[in-house]
Amino acid sequence: MYTKLNAMLTTHHKILIVEDNESDADLVIRELRKNGLHFTTRLVETRQGFETALKDFEPNIILSDYSLPLFDGLSAFYFKQMKCPDIPFIMMSGTLGEETAVEMIKGGVTDYVLKDKLFTLTPKIDRALKEAKDRHEKRVIDEELKVQNEKLREIALMQSHVVRVPIAHIMGLFSLFKFDNPQDPVNAEILSMLKAAADSFDIIIHEIVKKTEEIGMHS
Repeated sequence: MYTKLNAMLTTHHKILIVEDNESDADLVIRELRKNGLHFTTRLVETRQGFETALKDFEPNIILSDYSLPLFDGLSAFYFKQMKCPDIPFIMMSGTLGEETAVEMIKGGVTDYVLKDKLFTLTPKIDRALKEAKDRHEKRVIDEELKVQNEKLREIALMQSHVVRVPIAHIMGLFSLFKFDNPQDPVNAEILSMLKAAADSFDIIIHEIVKKTEEIGMHS
């Protein structure tokens, strides 16, 4: 994956602008600066430039014109989805119809902005970045819960199955001990085997405690 997830958590944004018209790009940049957004930008207009910027620039949000002479916004979006789906993607257009815009959002595009209504861009960027941050944090929590649940399953398995083996072994050896003749040589062998079973049981208990403590550390 090209982008680092924690890049989305910064307050200084790296904005990749896919636009062939420098005047339109300047209007976007001025609008964002006017609204106090802290950012650096990279401007690209070709597929090659876009792919390189995703890897080298590592943006945390993408603003793309819908139609370009050598590239197009939907192609940029689909490529972005394959390589770094977590980066928010806002489509910009001067002529984008509402029906087309709705279909794009259904397809995964974060939002869209009409070029004659750039005043809506900053709030949409703020919302997109917040939602991306929330998704990232939820994914981290879900992954931690997944790890904890796996450890709980391991503990349950050890308690229900693994622990029974040394206990059954100890009980079996205990029944063989010749209490009526403590000096019987067999008892010495049984005691040795009992110690080995107890040691095995102790290792299992320590492993259960360790896994329990690991769960506590991540909770």
